[in-house]
Amino acid sequence: MRRRKNEMTVGEAVKEFIRWHGMEERVLQSMAEDAWQEEMGGFLKSYTERIYVKKRIMYVKLNSPALKEELSFGKSKIIAHLNEGIGEEFIQDLKFL
Repeated sequence: MRRRKNEMTVGEAVKEFIRWHGMEERVLQSMAEDAWQEEMGGFLKSYTERIYVKKRIMYVKLNSPALKEELSFGKSKIIAHLNEGIGEEFIQDLKFL
């Protein structure tokens, strides 16, 4: 079936609506926070106190100093994994608090 020029899928319409209303950044922030929970697994959930994204930097507050140190060594891999989960190169840096 051929689409007409003015037709779009529901997904395309939602993306266009989000872009039109300037909500891309907020949606990607929310997706990044969800990606941490999904991609990093249940083990880290119990040590994670707070997650937020500001200016493409993800801040993760952990309640284990040893885990914080361990994760800081694999920061670039974690960022790549999170961006893969989001489906876009959104997260530029990761800070453990």
